[in-house]
Amino acid sequence: MGKIIDAIACKGLPARDIKNANIANLWIFAWAASLGIISYISDYEWYSSIITITITLIIHIGIGAGMMLAYRRFLKELDELERKIQLDALAFSVGSTILVFSSYSILENAGIVPELSPSILIAVLALTYSAGLIFGRIRYR
Repeated sequence: MGKIIDAIACKGLPARDIKNANIANLWIFAWAASLGIISYISDYEWYSSIITITITLIIHIGIGAGMMLAYRRFLKELDELERKIQLDALAFSVGSTILVFSSYSILENAGIVPELSPSILIAVLALTYSAGLIFGRIRYR
């Protein structure tokens, strides 16, 4: 259990990497919050004009761009081992998500399961990426 907690807490990573990870995480949470707020606004049809839609979309895209740049910086400044762990986690996440959703699509087309919400796609990506990081850090550290 201690190895799992150490992997989650990024024990053993240099302070620079932890700082960059925290900055990227703040951008990720800001992006997720903006997505949630925009979804909430659209559910209640508060979009009264094209200007409101445009402003919220520009803000969301701007936060998303900041998120991508922060994550890119985080990846560029990592050591080789942590970069490999990140790459393996990303590959696991993308591969797992493709397999899960292609299978779900078959079941959906057959009428066995209800239509899938896009928010579940984001959740599956995040969870499988997190699991990949934990497994990679346990394996290589």
